[in-house]
Amino acid sequence: MEKVRIFIVAFLLVLFIVWMSACSNSSADTNAISNESESNEEVEIADTTSDSKGSTTESINKSDNSADTPSDSISIEQPNDTDKEVSTNTINKNIQGDNTTNTLTKVDGRTEFLEKLQNIQKELDALPEKKDSDKGITNAMKNYYGISYEKYDQALNDIYDFLQKELSPEKMNELKYKQINWIEEKENKANEERKNYEGGTFENVAYYISLYESTKERCYELVNEYMTD
Repeated sequence: MEKVRIFIVAFLLVLFIVWMSACSNSSADTNAISNESESNEEVEIADTTSDSKGSTTESINKSDNSADTPSDSISIEQPNDTDKEVSTNTINKNIQGDNTTNTLTKVDGRTEFLEKLQNIQKELDALPEKKDSDKGITNAMKNYYGISYEKYDQALNDIYDFLQKELSPEKMNELKYKQINWIEEKENKANEERKNYEGGTFENVAYYISLYESTKERCYELVNEYMTD
């Protein structure tokens, strides 16, 4: 009986040792798995940190590169002192105006306008219509004298504008009324010339010839009468 008891106790002790050993191995395996899991997590965290740093660095590099990359804006070169002086002179000249007619005296104006009137006639004489007009071709005469009248009419306006700046108010008022009367006389004379050829092909030709001759004559009258000291 005593031997049986000893055997049972020994058997239980063996079972206890086996159970303890099994528990110990299980704990070791669990710790190993846990350690491996933690290690993997650390690796993943480290990789993520590395990627994050790389992304940040790349972003900074891009930012730096964009700062170095030239933009499409236009580079404005600052003028030096010489350029400023030239620019200032140009501005002053523009303000004062380059129209020498504004600074001419009446005598100088007379010389300039007489030359201008002579040049107008030279231009008219060089027109292609001039030859056919001299031959008496009606259409050529109408075109030639129509152009001639327009040229001298523009010259007359320029002369009148010049005198407005040079004459005294009293003189200018006197000229104004004379000019109104002259315009009326010019039109009446041209219409009378037209009536002489009413219904004929020369009707308009006569009208333009009269306007041309009257206006040309008036240009010379104003220059010679009013552009003197």
